Amino acid sequence: MTSRVARACTVLLVLALGATAAEWALTFSARRTLREPVSALVLGNQVARSQAAETVSIARLFGAQPSGEANSVRLLGVIARGTRGKGIALLSLDGQPAIAVRAGDAIAGDATLAEVQADRVLVSRSGVTSEVRLPSKPAPQGIVKSGIVKAR
Repeated sequence: MTSRVARACTVLLVLALGATAAEWALTFSARRTLREPVSALVLGNQVARSQAAETVSIARLFGAQPSGEANSVRLLGVIARGTRGKGIALLSLDGQPAIAVRAGDAIAGDATLAEVQADRVLVSRSGVTSEVRLPSKPAPQGIVKSGIVKAR
C-alpha cells in the first residue's frame, strides 16, 4: 500500500514539474511588442546628440542663467574621468540651454573643449587656451537654531 502512494506522489510530482517547465518555456519564448516604436538616430545630427531641449532642467539645476556676453562659455557641471583631462562638461554658450560636450569635441565655431578637470575646463579658440572654472556656491548654513519649545 505504501508503494502505491509513493508511486502516485512521484507521478504527480513529475506532472507538476512538466507543467512548470512548459510554462517557463512559453513565457520566455513569447514575443512581446514594445509600447513605443524604436526610432534610429541619424549620425552627425547635432540636435539629437546634444539634446538641448532636454537639458534645460539640468542646466537650471546647476544654476544656469542667461548671459549677455557674446561668445561666452559658462561651465555648469563636469564629469571628470581620471587626471588626464578626459570627461564630459555641461556648458552654456551665449546664454543658450546647456549642452553636454566631451573633451576634444568642438563647442562652437573654432572653439574646442581641450580638457576637463574636476573644477574647471580648458577651452581652445584659434590656438589660444582659456580656463573656465565652475562657479563657487556658498556653503550650506545647516540647521539654524530657532525658538525651542520645551515639553512640560
